[in-house]
Amino acid sequence: MTHWTVGRLVRARSVSDGRATPVAHAPGSERRAAGPRRRARSAVVSGFVLAVVAHAGLAAAVESRRPEWRDPEFYHRLKRLVKLVRWDREQGHARPLVVVLGGSRPQMGLSPGHLDLGDGTTAPRVFSLTRSGTTPVGQRVNLGRLFDAGVRPDFVLVEVLPPVLADPGAVEVLLADPGLGTADFARALPYHPAPTRATGTWVRTRATPWGSLRVPLLANWGAADAFPPGPHRSDFLWKDMRSDGWSPYYPGAWGEGDWAPRLAAARAGYARHVAGYAVLPANDRALRDALADCRDRGVKAALYAMPESAGFRTIYPPEARNALTALLAALSRDFDVPVFDASLWEYPEEAYMDGHHLLGPTAEAFSRRLGRECIGPWVRAARAGGD
Repeated sequence: MTHWTVGRLVRARSVSDGRATPVAHAPGSERRAAGPRRRARSAVVSGFVLAVVAHAGLAAAVESRRPEWRDPEFYHRLKRLVKLVRWDREQGHARPLVVVLGGSRPQMGLSPGHLDLGDGTTAPRVFSLTRSGTTPVGQRVNLGRLFDAGVRPDFVLVEVLPPVLADPGAVEVLLADPGLGTADFARALPYHPAPTRATGTWVRTRATPWGSLRVPLLANWGAADAFPPGPHRSDFLWKDMRSDGWSPYYPGAWGEGDWAPRLAAARAGYARHVAGYAVLPANDRALRDALADCRDRGVKAALYAMPESAGFRTIYPPEARNALTALLAALSRDFDVPVFDASLWEYPEEAYMDGHHLLGPTAEAFSRRLGRECIGPWVRAARAGGD
């Protein structure tokens, strides 16, 4: 009689007698059952280790060699600027560097090539190092990124964005951005009203970069069409930029049916930020810190504000203009910097995409005027004084 048969008989008898009797098992059955369990555990552990290594490897890559995978809009521009500066140096050109910081308004509406500051080996090189959605704190972060890359411009233009100055949520949105590197986060954290909460959010986001950076990764790798958001991705923000960082928009035709609904949407989006207008201390401090960073490195800085249409400006309460004027005057006085306030320069509604983003043809005209009346005289005077 086999061991298996004996085991079945013993178990049957123990049940009928009501006594607990040890049950005999077929030899090797425990080993056969344990094998799949060990393999399953090994597979789970291996998968976990692989996931950790993959996330850690990507986190290290975007922090060091591939920052454009986490913030492509900014770092593709910065890498291009670094190459241009290096080329000028290799060619022996003595071109002063003028860097434009800011958000989507100058990104679309300020053309470096149309400032008409001259050509040649000693003419200023102007580059638009802009990033859409940039706030005052974001500008200070981007300025730090520029310095960290080893680029020290001769001149920096710092944008003043009136509706964002009164937005209490701008800093929180920035600190939740997975595109921030470690140094970026350290620069931005002091402006956040709840640093501990912001730190927890950022750590969780950066711990899983394959998920949090999915959209920019797909766009960088040319795979965005196969996955969401597909054709609605934002890689045009860096793929369509000009060699000087400018990203204009030239619509084939533009009528009231195009700009009017966009103006209404922009007004609705910003109106809640400017009700009872007051410049938030964090935004004031960020602008001051950016100007101080330039001063400490011997970089000449200027503040500027982009045009807004008459229809867009109706969102501001009466006290907004006085608050903005007072802020600009204080910053100009405290840091001895010029202010180029073009916010009231008049252009028709159809010259804008939405009341505050200039379209290509008007951006060219605006840039020529800005260069002729503001930036050109400033740069020439500074160069003459330096000589």
